[in-house]
Amino acid sequence: MRIRYLLVIAIFTLVSCKKSSLFTEIDASFKSLDDVFIAEFKNQQKQVEKNTELTLDAKEAKTGHFGTLLSLDVWEFASDADAKQAYETLVGAEKQNTPREYDQTRAGEYRYTFVRQAGVAGEVFTAKKILFRILAENKDTIREYLIASKLGRIR
Repeated sequence: MRIRYLLVIAIFTLVSCKKSSLFTEIDASFKSLDDVFIAEFKNQQKQVEKNTELTLDAKEAKTGHFGTLLSLDVWEFASDADAKQAYETLVGAEKQNTPREYDQTRAGEYRYTFVRQAGVAGEVFTAKKILFRILAENKDTIREYLIASKLGRIR
């Protein structure tokens, strides 16, 4: 009987530890940075403008907001190397804010997910010569936006 309980606990632990990951797949058919912003998200209309606050020396920089639910910054650079350098700069700035949790990947794709001390969740990632930063009320909101915008899909 005791072995049965231990087996059930072990299986439950393994199942609960498995977390869904998000694979970022950028749709190569978008013609401009404006195309990554969907018209509406969770009943909030998009508001997109040129990003003059944080240009990171990009060819083009846009920022969009969906009310207070989510903001999306997108930068297009001349090369992949420039995008990766800007990624390092942006991630360095986020790390200086001492996030309460974070995860970073540099294998095949550059991705940094974090939760700031104030509870705001964020994700910074590159796709070829484009750099993205998404800030939202939580990680699930980011995941929902990436799926709704066809920028990401659950693996």
